[in-house]
Amino acid sequence: MDNYRRELLLGLMAMGLTTTHATAQTQDELENALKAAIGKTSKKTSSTGLPVGVTKTTADKGLREALSLGAVAAVTRVGRDDGYWGDDLVRIPLPKTIAKVQKTLKPLGMSGALDEVHEKVNHAAEVAAPVAKDLFLDAIKSITLTDVVGIVRGGPTSGTQYLQKSTTPRLITLFTPPMGEALQSTGAVQSLDDAIARNGLSAYIKKDPKTYLSEYAVGKALDGLFYYVGNEERAIRTNPASRTTDLLKAVFG
Repeated sequence: MDNYRRELLLGLMAMGLTTTHATAQTQDELENALKAAIGKTSKKTSSTGLPVGVTKTTADKGLREALSLGAVAAVTRVGRDDGYWGDDLVRIPLPKTIAKVQKTLKPLGMSGALDEVHEKVNHAAEVAAPVAKDLFLDAIKSITLTDVVGIVRGGPTSGTQYLQKSTTPRLITLFTPPMGEALQSTGAVQSLDDAIARNGLSAYIKKDPKTYLSEYAVGKALDGLFYYVGNEERAIRTNPASRTTDLLKAVFG
């Protein structure tokens, strides 16, 4: 065992991963931890912090490709029938103020109007989601080369986090009109009007129903989209099978 491995082993032992009377299970855990630590430190990088042989230009192209694939996959996933409504991970809840009323009325069999609003808001997001594809792709193009190295070297969803932080205000502005149209076309706005009248909710909702639902639904819909963009980025970074092009293999392999 060379000096590096010996020092690393001693360090792991000091952290409590083994004892003088370690069990077989602990020994296996120690061996696995040692292999993982060695594996993480064995990948060579250049002076830029990128893998050897990967230029900033290649990293730039690879990152944009990864995020673009993730964006298209995310939009395709949620922009279909029950893409939001049928998915527990991204289903859009009602705003808290009226969700509490819904929860109170449900055991009494009186939550029908709010249940309808809940479902239609999700279907509106499904209708509007395809519009987000071009918005995402344009936003990905705006990532600067200066930021690329840090993003490529970052965590499993660092590109998605950067994208979300830097583009959300613009995406909200551009996504609001199609969401408003979808809320109208699916009947979500009319259903909220009916629920307000039926359940006396005017005290909870100070804006007109379309504005109220649109502002809320846009934010939640984008959260769901970014969730799946992040999943796709994570898969490309951590799962070799998800690196479907030579470029992705070069940058993230």
